[in-house]
Amino acid sequence: MKKHNLFKVIMITIAIAVLLTWLFPVSYFSSSAGFVEEARQQIGVFEVMSYVGIAVQYFSHIGIYVLIVGGFYGILHKIPAYRSLIDKIVKGFIEREWLFMTIVMVIFAVLSSMAGLSLPLLFMFPFVIAVILAMGYDKITAAMVTAGSVAIGLIGSVFSINNTYGIDIVIGSSPDADVLVKVLLLLIALALLIFNVITYSKKHRDTKKLVEGSYIPEAVRSKKEKSWPIVVIMDIVFVILILAFISWSLFEITWFEEALKSVLDFKIFEFPIFEALFGLLEESAFGYWTLVEASVILLLASWLISFVYKMKFTDYITNFIDGAKRALKPAVLVVLLYVVLVAVTYIPTLLTIFNPLLKLTQGINVFTMSLVAFVSSIFSVELYYAATGVLPYVVNILYTGLEVGDITVLSVIWQAMYGVAMLVAPTSVVLIATLSYLHIPYGKWLKAIGKLFLELVVVLLIIFTIMTLM
Repeated sequence: MKKHNLFKVIMITIAIAVLLTWLFPVSYFSSSAGFVEEARQQIGVFEVMSYVGIAVQYFSHIGIYVLIVGGFYGILHKIPAYRSLIDKIVKGFIEREWLFMTIVMVIFAVLSSMAGLSLPLLFMFPFVIAVILAMGYDKITAAMVTAGSVAIGLIGSVFSINNTYGIDIVIGSSPDADVLVKVLLLLIALALLIFNVITYSKKHRDTKKLVEGSYIPEAVRSKKEKSWPIVVIMDIVFVILILAFISWSLFEITWFEEALKSVLDFKIFEFPIFEALFGLLEESAFGYWTLVEASVILLLASWLISFVYKMKFTDYITNFIDGAKRALKPAVLVVLLYVVLVAVTYIPTLLTIFNPLLKLTQGINVFTMSLVAFVSSIFSVELYYAATGVLPYVVNILYTGLEVGDITVLSVIWQAMYGVAMLVAPTSVVLIATLSYLHIPYGKWLKAIGKLFLELVVVLLIIFTIMTLM
């Protein structure tokens, strides 16, 4: 296995983003001037380093979340009951391992689709990976189940402002529109994932040579360890994250906002004690959470577990730091890949490349539009930046006066192709974090996931084409 494989892949991607500024002129859409094309603005070496600083400034909270997830499992790995829990699950699914993986894929895909939990779900990845490896499957299978299911959820995103905000603000769509189409995409993509994972896993299982290493704690000598406190605490965290990231405003539910306001307004001798103690704002209600709030919950949960299992505070700090150290590389990589986003945002050249493709036809062409959405997603990292960098030009200059059906097609294409991109892109946060944690080379992942990727692209293009004909 080559060292620093993913680091090299990300550096190559950054280099490509920089090279684009040397080859193509700057272009962007302006509401006042329309399509604007300017002279080349080459990115130099020192500018790249400044972009690293910008990436850290704006996206370090993602790396911090990854570190805290690592610290959380650093605590769990020192508690024998955690290994006991893993063994119980493995034993409970003997000869039905496929069922466990299917359940996980369905849950992760649905939560990514319905609640925008693509990044917060990283909290559950090490646990699921440990169980899958303990069942005798290889690392690729574990990555397919975890990172793969999140990508599938993004393909068929439903009811999630977090996932579709960039598209919605540009073309005037809504995340709760065209639900049946999006659910259909989710079901078809999920079925393809489950089929491919089960087919692959059958050929890559060895129960005699388990992939343990730092993924699975040492075997428990005593069977008296009670694992239910871990289950309860992790379930509570999981439920909190689900409630916190669901877009409640879509359903006109204001319970959480009203409840938080009541708490913040509570005063003792005219002093807002809870507002000062927690440092929360009214915008921090469930439905508006970010990874910052999720990180706090994980920190509290890790301490609570250590307290329940009577771990000394000094040991808690040591074990948490040890776990965070193991997560340091994934954390650094996921922040570093945002340098690509900074480069294509500060010196925009992608529209120069996309413009000739988009002009090949008079109306929306599902093939060229899908290609543009896919490539833009790779370089823009997040769908918001991918959509807002291209779609304003598309809807204001290329295809003016779009009908409702056309808006639906555009929305579905961009959302679905973003999900497909996150399955293979070297700028996919969830994918890179997972591959780094499992020490899977990028090329090996592409080889393993290639069949599913092609199946998804073909099926999606067929669905897009049918949508344009209806």
